Amino acid sequence: MLEIPGRVRPYLRRAYSVADAEPSSGEVEFLVKTIGPGTAALENLGEGSEARLLGPLGNAFRTDDLSAGARVAIVAGGIGAAPFPLLLKALAARSIAADLYLGGRSAREIALASRFVGLTAGKTVLATDDGSAGEKGFVTDAFARRAVRGGYARAYACGPMPMFAALAPIVARLGVPAEFSTEAAMGCGFGACLGCVLPGVNNTYIVSCTAGPILAPEVVRW
Repeated sequence: MLEIPGRVRPYLRRAYSVADAEPSSGEVEFLVKTIGPGTAALENLGEGSEARLLGPLGNAFRTDDLSAGARVAIVAGGIGAAPFPLLLKALAARSIAADLYLGGRSAREIALASRFVGLTAGKTVLATDDGSAGEKGFVTDAFARRAVRGGYARAYACGPMPMFAALAPIVARLGVPAEFSTEAAMGCGFGACLGCVLPGVNNTYIVSCTAGPILAPEVVRW
């Protein structure tokens, strides 16, 4: 959860995925897309400016139960690619190959594909709604065309809720275990404000910041 001291807007911290981290130097990297006043304030920070970080919070993608030599898929929609540089490094350290599926509305939305050069041991598939980069269409369709039953040991995903709703039945049909890093709006990040609840199965609600934000798709009512 990040905030810039002294600002009235946004009043609350905002949640961001950790894109990468270097413990030896204390550096933490975030990939930020400028949308509103909060992200604009981060974009306008000069070198040496102060920002406040509350974390780490929530859970993480699981990799410790995968065997060396396994193959996984990463499905990302736009800035949903943010948490995956760090995950790719963790997978590579365990000799696990990953195929990256990155989609967005246009070429501009997937320009951060360059951030993954040299990190992806498998193939990289790009898809855009308007066909300006990679294949024309949704990234979930690009994944569905290539994925086969038993081909992936796990699918990791991050992106907008409509992408999750499309991807959930695909991984269920293929029998691929999956973990979705959800993007519900968070005001506190530790379960106090209940602003990030998601509808769960059996008419229950999930507090995504404490139960997740990484969740198995089968527990959420998309």
